[in-house]
Amino acid sequence: MKIRLSGGVVASGRHAWIARPSGPQRLLDGAAAHPGKPVALGPEEAPADEVANAVRELSLLVADGGAVAAGAGVDLGAGFRSARLEGARGDQRDAVLAALRAVGLHGAHRLGERAGVLVALFGPAVTKRVGAAAGRAAEEGRWAALHLASAASDVLGPEQIERVLALEAPGGVDLTPGGSPSVLAGYLRQVLGPVPAPRRLALVLDLWERVAEHRAGLARREARLATQSRRDRLEDLRARRRHHDDEHIVWQVRMDLSDENPSLADIARWTPGRWYWHERLQRAFADAIAATALLRTAVAVADHGLEDGLERSAPVLRAAASLMPDWAAGKAARRVPGLTGLPARPGAYVRDLAHRLAAGRPMDAKTVGYVRPRLACARDFALIVFEDIGRLMGDMVGTHDDLLREWSPSLESWREAAGYDRPPAEWDGIPQWSGPMLGDAEPLRRRLAPGQDPATVETAADLLWYTDLIDALARLHGHERAQPTPGTGDPWFDHDPPPAGEPLTPRLDSLMAAVSGAAQLVALGGVPPRAPRTWEALTAGLMSATAIAEALTGDFAVPTPLAALDGATVPGTRLRLKIAHSAREVAEWADHMGNCIAGPAYVEEAKEGRSGLAGLYDADGLLVVNAELMPLRPASRGWRVSEIAARFNDAPDETLERRFRDWVAAIPGPAEDEAAPVPEELPPPRPARRRPAPRLVEEAGPALGGLALRSYAGSAPEALGALAAVAGTGPDAALARLRRFGGPQLTGAVGRALDEGAADLVRLWTASGHRPLRSALDALEPALRDRYDQLPLLLGEPPLPKTLRRLVKRPDVADAYSLDLVARRVRRAIGALALQDAPVIARAFAKPTAEEPLCALAVATTCAAPDIGLVPVMPPRTTTVPGFPATTLEDEEGPWQRALPAARDLGADTAVFWDEIAEHGLRVPASWLAHGGWAALWSRAHTRRR
Repeated sequence: MKIRLSGGVVASGRHAWIARPSGPQRLLDGAAAHPGKPVALGPEEAPADEVANAVRELSLLVADGGAVAAGAGVDLGAGFRSARLEGARGDQRDAVLAALRAVGLHGAHRLGERAGVLVALFGPAVTKRVGAAAGRAAEEGRWAALHLASAASDVLGPEQIERVLALEAPGGVDLTPGGSPSVLAGYLRQVLGPVPAPRRLALVLDLWERVAEHRAGLARREARLATQSRRDRLEDLRARRRHHDDEHIVWQVRMDLSDENPSLADIARWTPGRWYWHERLQRAFADAIAATALLRTAVAVADHGLEDGLERSAPVLRAAASLMPDWAAGKAARRVPGLTGLPARPGAYVRDLAHRLAAGRPMDAKTVGYVRPRLACARDFALIVFEDIGRLMGDMVGTHDDLLREWSPSLESWREAAGYDRPPAEWDGIPQWSGPMLGDAEPLRRRLAPGQDPATVETAADLLWYTDLIDALARLHGHERAQPTPGTGDPWFDHDPPPAGEPLTPRLDSLMAAVSGAAQLVALGGVPPRAPRTWEALTAGLMSATAIAEALTGDFAVPTPLAALDGATVPGTRLRLKIAHSAREVAEWADHMGNCIAGPAYVEEAKEGRSGLAGLYDADGLLVVNAELMPLRPASRGWRVSEIAARFNDAPDETLERRFRDWVAAIPGPAEDEAAPVPEELPPPRPARRRPAPRLVEEAGPALGGLALRSYAGSAPEALGALAAVAGTGPDAALARLRRFGGPQLTGAVGRALDEGAADLVRLWTASGHRPLRSALDALEPALRDRYDQLPLLLGEPPLPKTLRRLVKRPDVADAYSLDLVARRVRRAIGALALQDAPVIARAFAKPTAEEPLCALAVATTCAAPDIGLVPVMPPRTTTVPGFPATTLEDEEGPWQRALPAARDLGADTAVFWDEIAEHGLRVPASWLAHGGWAALWSRAHTRRR
């Protein structure tokens, strides 16, 4: 028989077996398996035990190297070799590299002759020196260099390939986390093909350095943040500092009035004197310096290790410790029953560390246990100090400007130890605060003469010590310094700004992302400079093309049947369909996916309504698949998937692809009037004046903004408190921070907040149920809702159409939109934790809980049927749920029907709910029932009132 394999190969006289749960299965023809399926090829008369061993080896190979490794023809023993059926993506270099990584250099002989392996990797011009360099790279585990060299062999010569094979990535950093060498090779040909050959190697090497630097920066950020506690201590610290400040004020009142028990009237008549404000300023200054010292020490320890990091930080610790006397440190560190054990002020921990270093203790486990907890709260202290300084300046600026100008603490010892992070010659201060403090004096950069020592000129009124604190927090988050946010209010700087950049700007997240982004620009009409010397110069030249700006403009004529399914869930999956409505939207997709979906051919077809460009988003809001949908001929027959690909043009999951294609095949064709051909001669235009185009922002914006403001004001206080516990920030910054979280990052943050007790499940469920924008849309006049049918898209995931993006930037809509968006994402994170059988959910259900989250999560797990230990609460094909109070699934007014929308919020496909009930009954994770079974759990859900 003839078996068609990938690469156009036909295997005659051989038979193919695939792995099935029941054992090896011989294929009588390729139609019985998915295209690209890994198979074991061998003789027909092979004994059953040899077939079983070969298929077992095939399964191990695929487990280690993926299905692509099977295409390398790996020896499976007893005359069997691995292969893939026709329809597989990629070429032989992908298969050989994946197989080589799976079997290792010691098993390279299983791939066939060495010469054949090298030709597959580097082409027919490969030399012995290239082969030796490749062997060293594989032996040393430098797979990223081997990956890049194989891909670049199409545009570089053998001697240049040797240089690439000698590259080393920073320790523990993977520069090729996605994408196959053949796809990378295609992109490199597009980008470097027009570049003179002698320039290409320099660009490839510079690209490697830039990506390595970027990835190392991400690893450095993770290491620095790992020094901080995963538990949010902000609320605890606020309560501790409030108690500390209250005690201090009461003591001052008693001293000032010379009365141990002053009356309430005496206290009301008491007015703080000048000393009170001077002391508040001095304490805020000392706390800022101390928190800065803790942050710098945490960064140094993360970068250089505990011993070296502490030694480097000793000067700043000593300088900060000198600002806090012994009595103040003792008072701040004194334990208060019922409050956190953290000291009220960061200077107490700074003094502890400075004294420990002065004592010269050995760096043993005891020292580690002493130092790390004191550094773990540096971020929390910094955020609290920001809040205190903001309140203090709010109290004093405009009312006590004379006192601000009088205050002049010494900065000499601090500058001697800490130096300057920001150039003093460029520092203008923070005009809203430093202006009243400086009075008639000029900003620091104007007072500083060339060559003058800044420490002799700087004063506390310049507030450079305040930005030292924000910059130190920014470095903890992996940034060089904080970014100014003019006009936004205190703290005036963002310590963790999101990455900036226009769509289509090539990113440096990986080699594949960088090269695919540049190839996208070439496809859109970008032309490389004549002789670029660096990767940055190359991409800047590509971005400067006029065609790039044009590619980001234009709306699509989305066919009605596709528009009707925008936002729908693909049956049998947890993925949501998003139809692109503009060129900028697909440009953003291409930026993330590293594919050519924003290319001219795709965009022009979509603009004219001859196709639909689609994205599939997972439950975490992450784009995982792109597809092009084309009408059949005639169009009334329906639709087909003409192309579908995962990130970097990888093949999507085969089950997902099959279900999506089946679903698209059932979409009806366009209506006759939409699909009608254009007549050869157009009738003359009517003289009547055309109606003006509707203006959504101008007409609906004011009405929606007013409703959104009122709804947000009622929702925000309760919601932001719980969401801040997840974000690890204050309530004011919680929404901005949570919007930057990716799905897995947000799921982890929710899990940590629940695990560490910063928030409980019911409180978080209630907070994530506040949807001020949805309430505002419901209250909007029906005429406006009908006129602007795009408004419901505000309740979906970004990206939004251009008009709606303008709408949500209105100040009266922005906060409500952010709260809605974050609330939906937090709900999906809770759903993800439940489907992972996270212990935090089980622990939450071991305590008094609430009916609504229990029912919604039970429905979600029943619908998803995750591969965890599920226990039926009731037999299949029944609707009565045990427990008191009694309930039934069919009761339209009961908790289970009310839970269906909430379960969809969690990411559940509730369309399969009744099928699952019929087959398995209502099921929940066994871990939820550890404390008394379902009856006890249901009872606990009715003992707590929210």
